Amino acid sequence: MAKNVASEKCPTCRAPLKFNAKKNIFECEYCGNKYTLKELENAKEKYHVKENYEKLDPMKGYRCSNCGAEIITGENTSSTSCVYCKNTALIWDRLTDIYAPSKIITFNYEKDDAIEAFKNICKKRPLIPKDFNNVKNIQDMEGLYVPFWLFDFKNDANMLAKCTKVTSWSDSKYHYTKTDHYEVTSGGKLEFDRVPADGASRFDDTIMNAIEPFDYKEFKDFNMSYLSGYISEKYDVGKDDSLVVATNRVKKDSKDYLSDKITGYSTKVIQNYEDNVSLEKTDYVLLPVYVLNIKFKDKIYHFAYNGQTGKMVGEIPVDKKKLIIAIIISFIIPFLVGLLFSKLGGCVW
Repeated sequence: MAKNVASEKCPTCRAPLKFNAKKNIFECEYCGNKYTLKELENAKEKYHVKENYEKLDPMKGYRCSNCGAEIITGENTSSTSCVYCKNTALIWDRLTDIYAPSKIITFNYEKDDAIEAFKNICKKRPLIPKDFNNVKNIQDMEGLYVPFWLFDFKNDANMLAKCTKVTSWSDSKYHYTKTDHYEVTSGGKLEFDRVPADGASRFDDTIMNAIEPFDYKEFKDFNMSYLSGYISEKYDVGKDDSLVVATNRVKKDSKDYLSDKITGYSTKVIQNYEDNVSLEKTDYVLLPVYVLNIKFKDKIYHFAYNGQTGKMVGEIPVDKKKLIIAIIISFIIPFLVGLLFSKLGGCVW
């Protein structure tokens, strides 16, 4: 199959355009023109601009439609930038047909915001290893649009629990305890809207879940132009596999929700839980995430920053030497203070 590359260029000077998500406009760094999405599309019609989708032999890979240089991409990269001319490269066959997203949430934060958030987390960790947060590691922070599947579910769920209420009282001679036993049911028809499942296998699902939630009110209808200046990926985890993950999540959340509704008892033991989960709707979307992977002492530490809400998550390692010193100091200082008080004739409470 022939491969092709599209690029988003300024309609007037044909220089590369970049989408400024904070301002919700497209900016040209060369001629200074700025466009909303509607203005950009109108300008294309006015100047009779047609996108250049270069047909290439599959064995030759991808080439920049601006300078002709080879485009280096990962297996699932759907948009990137030419390393030579910085022109945005939109990989057409990874953004259309079965890989065409229906919606996109654009970035509200820039790379510098993500770097600052990471630095702030590190500042709050005095036991962090010295070389972990060096400048080189931090600069590898990568902003990209991650593919997600969103599922709407309905779940007819029911739960049976055996519960007890324990009451106690005393008189002048005895202490009494009374235990009442109950069978309690909890159930309902539950609805789950837009349950997300990460569609890219290379991202840690635990990290991707931790940066939720996204505000779905800010969804835009997908347009390739929004990818200008950014990296994006197509899914490599299909709908069916993602559906299994999302369904299991719904089952667990449903069970936890019904259990939490059973309150006011001394003990609670779930005896039976049944559900009937039905899929109502599926969407394939792109969501904004900054990712940072740091290899430190043969272990990879994953970090993610929600490009819409500014939430940062990740695991910070602990310097064992610093930890030992901190433990020693925590024992020595109280010992010295106690010794000082004893020498002065005081006492320590």
